[in-house]
Amino acid sequence: MDMEKPLAVISDIHSNFEALNAVIADIRDLGVNRIICLGDVVGYASGARMCLRAIQELECPCILGNHDEAVARDSTLLADMNDTAVAGILYARQRLNFDEKTFLASLPGDLVMDGRQFTHASLAHPPSWPYISGTDDARLHFAQQSSRLSFCGHTHRPMVWAQNDAGRITGKKGRAVIALGRTGKVLVNVGAVGQPRDGDSRACYVIYRPDQDTVEFRRLAYDIKRTKRKIRRAGLPRFTAQRLSLGR
Repeated sequence: MDMEKPLAVISDIHSNFEALNAVIADIRDLGVNRIICLGDVVGYASGARMCLRAIQELECPCILGNHDEAVARDSTLLADMNDTAVAGILYARQRLNFDEKTFLASLPGDLVMDGRQFTHASLAHPPSWPYISGTDDARLHFAQQSSRLSFCGHTHRPMVWAQNDAGRITGKKGRAVIALGRTGKVLVNVGAVGQPRDGDSRACYVIYRPDQDTVEFRRLAYDIKRTKRKIRRAGLPRFTAQRLSLGR
């Protein structure tokens, strides 16, 4: 059955076409043909249109991220975002056409597929795009998680959160292959394709293998120098380029 086949879960591409290309190539090399995107296709870097077209060509399910929403809807308030994020959003707004913005605006806020939940940020009060950065955040998310397993992005940091049947929550950094518990609830943060913030500059995504009940965190080198040159040529903030090499 398809639901038992491997699934590639990607998130937070952030207009980084070189990183997305490397990830798509790796997914194909592995022979994985099921993909889901957890949002933030656009924002920050300069390749919004190319990244959006690449996702559309995959014809995979895709969820709305907060940067996607901000780019798609010119009325979205940007007061809660820092200057670097705002610059990327305004840049993408200017370059995406009506149809592309309409596509972004039409993306669902979350998905349930094969009995598993997929979201960009926490399931706790989605309109405010809350981060899951610690145990208390994870607890609020798990209170709204109805399935055993869910996946998210948003923090740009790969993690596996688990809540056992007694309600105890533990967190583990997302590295290599991790076996998922068959009891309680599990949340997998798949990290970021285009802008990792865990100190590792390589693109990050996850392969979920239902038959083995494992997630594999894949890290891929890509042409960061090329992406940084494009960002600088676009007149975007210097930090947008600098942080790619730092993984921060």
